[in-house]
Amino acid sequence: MSFVGVCLMMFGGLAAVFVAGEVFAGFLSYAGIAAAIAVLCLLGAWWMVSAGRSLSALVATRGRDMVLLMEAVAQLRRIFGLARIVIVAVAVAAVAGGSFIVWGTLVSDHGG
Repeated sequence: MSFVGVCLMMFGGLAAVFVAGEVFAGFLSYAGIAAAIAVLCLLGAWWMVSAGRSLSALVATRGRDMVLLMEAVAQLRRIFGLARIVIVAVAVAAVAGGSFIVWGTLVSDHGG
């Protein structure tokens, strides 16, 4: 789990580099999108690494198993809550974009 978190952290860092390049090139709208992706990646990475540490400590220690397990579950709950929000936002954007394309096609076909 920590490995996945570190990989996600590297993707977030790469997205941050893209943000800098897009700002330098003058594409501010794309920079905003890339910045949002970078923030989501880094936030998810933080939670994954934290959950991985708690699970690793759970295996290595004695006497604090329940506390460490609950910490790991709390971090996982945050990760999946973020994933749920992202999935809903992408679905709404896809439906809105598809509706706009269909509407534009209908308007252009009918000469309006």
